[in-house]
Amino acid sequence: MAGRRLEPRIVETRRTLLKGSMLVVGFPTHGLVGSVAVSYLVHSLEMSPIGHMLSDRFPPTVVMEAGVVQPPVRLYASRQICGVDGKCSQLVAVLSDIQPPPELLNPIGERLLDYAEARGIQLVVALEGQPVEQRSRGDVRVVAMCNSSAVGVLENYRFPRATGLVTGFAGALLLASVGRKLPVLCLVAQAHKSHPDARAAARMLEIIRPMVPMLVIDTMPLKRKAEEIEGELRRNIVQQRASLKELEEPGGGEMYR
Repeated sequence: MAGRRLEPRIVETRRTLLKGSMLVVGFPTHGLVGSVAVSYLVHSLEMSPIGHMLSDRFPPTVVMEAGVVQPPVRLYASRQICGVDGKCSQLVAVLSDIQPPPELLNPIGERLLDYAEARGIQLVVALEGQPVEQRSRGDVRVVAMCNSSAVGVLENYRFPRATGLVTGFAGALLLASVGRKLPVLCLVAQAHKSHPDARAAARMLEIIRPMVPMLVIDTMPLKRKAEEIEGELRRNIVQQRASLKELEEPGGGEMYR
C-alpha cells in the first residue's frame, strides 16, 4: 500500500560509500557465535556506527553504552583500506543484541538484502552456530551454504558444503536471497549448546579473514578476552528475557535494569 512504512526499517545516521564492501551479519543464535564474532570485529577494527534497524515489533529493549541509549540492532562500517595494487577491503557489520520474534525473521532478511543491493555491497556473509552437546579438541568444524549467486565464492574458498534444512535467521536470510544477483553466504560453526562459544567465534573470523585481505583481523585478543565478551553478551540476553517476563506479569516490570 502506498505510503505504508516498511517494517522493519533501516535508518542511516551517517551516509558513507559502501560500494564493493562485504557485509557481515551477527544475530544472537546458538552459542552467540555471530554476535561474539561481529562484536569483536566492530571493536577491534574501530568500526563507526552508520545506522540501525527499527521495528514496532522489536522487544522493548535498548543497549546502554556509558549511559547513552543505543538501538539493539546496529550497523557499522570500517575504513576502506587499499593496497598498492588498487584492491580495497571494507567491512560493513550488522550486530544485534536481541533475538527478534520469529515472524520478523523473513522481513529482516528481506530488508537487509534490499539495503545491501541499494548500497552496492558485493557480498553478504551471515555467521551462525550449530549446537553440539560436546565438541572434539580439534578445530571447530565450519560448513557453508549459499544462494546460486555465491557458488563461485563457495568454490573459491573451498568451504565445506552443508546439506539439509536451514531454519531461524540463517534460513530467513537465505530464503530472501533466492533469485537475487547479490551473493549471500552463510557460515555455520559448531558451537556449545548451553553457553556462548568465543572459540567458535574466533574460528569463524579466521575463516573470513582471507576474504578481506587488506584488513588486519587478529583473533588472539578474542581468545584471551573470551570471558569478558561472553559475559557482556550473556548479561544482555538474560536482562532481555527477564524484562520480557516482567512485562508479561501484572505491573509491567522495571523501567530499566
